[in-house]
Amino acid sequence: MTQRRTDWRGVFVVSVTPFGENGDIDEDGFRALLGRFVAEGVHGVIVAGSTGEWYSMRDDERRRVFELARRELDGKVTMIAGTAAIATRDAVELTRAARDLGYDGVMVLPPPYAMPNEREVLGHFEAIADVGLPIMVYNNPGRTQINLTGATVDKLCAFDAVVALKDSSKDLYQISQTIRMVGDRLAVFSGLEPYAVAAIQRGAVGIVSMSANIIGRQAVDFYEHAAAGRWAEAHAIEAVMDRLFEAFYDGGYGPYVVIKECMNLLGRPAGWPRRPHLRIDDAGRRRLARTLVEIGVLDAERAAAAE
Repeated sequence: MTQRRTDWRGVFVVSVTPFGENGDIDEDGFRALLGRFVAEGVHGVIVAGSTGEWYSMRDDERRRVFELARRELDGKVTMIAGTAAIATRDAVELTRAARDLGYDGVMVLPPPYAMPNEREVLGHFEAIADVGLPIMVYNNPGRTQINLTGATVDKLCAFDAVVALKDSSKDLYQISQTIRMVGDRLAVFSGLEPYAVAAIQRGAVGIVSMSANIIGRQAVDFYEHAAAGRWAEAHAIEAVMDRLFEAFYDGGYGPYVVIKECMNLLGRPAGWPRRPHLRIDDAGRRRLARTLVEIGVLDAERAAAAE
C-alpha cells in the first residue's frame, strides 16, 4: 500500500471571519474565536475558506487574516489557509503568502466561475503545487460547477504537494469511489457533516466542519465517536447536526449567514456577514432560535432575548 502523504485527521473547523457592521474585519473577535476553537479541541483550523467569505475579501485582507490566525494558532493546531481564486496567478501568490507565514497547508477549490476543463484544472493545481506547500483539494461542484471525480483526483495525485481532499459533492457513490482510488495516498475529509459517518465508514479520516463554529466540542466528540465506531453516540450528535444543516438552508438566507446568526445567538464571536450577504430578518432569527432550543444547544432565556 502507498504511504499516505500526510497525517492530517480529525475535525478541521472552517472558520467564519467576523466582520463589523461596516464590513471591516473584527480582529479582536477573530482572535477570540480562534482561541475558543483551540480550547474546544479541534485538530485544525481553516481560515479564509468559503465559510470565511473569502470571495468578499481583497487579497490583502486575506493575507491579514492569515497573519492574525498564524499569531493566534501557531503550533497549537494544524493551520490551513484558504487560497482559492479564479486566476491561477492570484491563487499562487496567496499560497506563497501562506507558506512564508509558516502555514501547514492550503485549501484550494478549482477556479470558480471560469469553468476550466480538466486539463486546465490540472494545470491550475500544478502551478499551486510548485509553491511547495501541502494542498487540500476542495471539491464543491455546487459552488464551482466543476466536479472532481475520483479519476480526476487520481490525476491530481501526480503532484506531490497534493496531500488531502475535502469532498462536498453530496454524492456518496462518488465519495466511496474516490476513497477507494486515492485513500491510501490522500487524507480524505468529508466536507459536510450529514455525510461524515458514511464517509468515515468508507475510510475518510476527518471532517472539514462548519458546525464546529456553532457547537464546538460537540463536533469534535462526533468525529471521535465515529472514528472509534461508537455509532450510537455518533448518531445522537449527528441528529443535532442534521437539524443545523436543515436550518442553514431554511428561509433562503444562505448557510454562511445562518451560521453567523447561530453563533451570535449563542454568544460566540461571529459578527456580521459581509455584503452582498445581509443578516437574517427578525422572523428568521426567531425561527432559528426556536430550532436551537429544540436541539438543546441554546437555553430558553437567551432565545427569549431574540424575540
